Amino acid sequence: MKRALAIAALLMMLTGPVHAGTAADAEAALDRDDHALAFSLYSRAVQEAGADPAARASALYDRAEAYVRHADDDQALADYGEALSLSSDTTFKAVVLTQRGDLYTQERKYPEAVADYTRALALKPDLVGVLTARGQAHLRLKETDAAVADFDAELKASPRYPRALRARAQALGQPDPIPVQEHPW
Repeated sequence: MKRALAIAALLMMLTGPVHAGTAADAEAALDRDDHALAFSLYSRAVQEAGADPAARASALYDRAEAYVRHADDDQALADYGEALSLSSDTTFKAVVLTQRGDLYTQERKYPEAVADYTRALALKPDLVGVLTARGQAHLRLKETDAAVADFDAELKASPRYPRALRARAQALGQPDPIPVQEHPW
């Protein structure tokens, strides 16, 4: 959840004021389950971006995220791909690659997920959680050594990162290292 909020904040800084308003309206429509209006507004944001590659890439990313929420993976992948081709900002590209890797993981396309996470890390090696996500994809591919190496690298950078701690323990067949908290009732 923290990674998603950080990504959203980063992308808000990269978008222009016109796009931000239309995208915010689209997000509100999507939250109300008015999907037709939401996708119409997301498409309008893409059109409003015009020839500005950064604004268009950002609008495409927003629409891709909405497609993911709406379970239209093919459209999401198309928008992610176009956003990547338009942007020259390495941080933005790393975020898009990470999100597309997450979608590939959901689709059980683990080799594609590993490739996107690897590309994201090459662009922005300090993105928290990407090594863990790649490690989990490696686990699904039965590549335990590669997975543990990713978890170890994540823990070297963020020693108390709970997802990496748990994933590493799971990969090694160890007990959960994070104790379950007792409830007072």
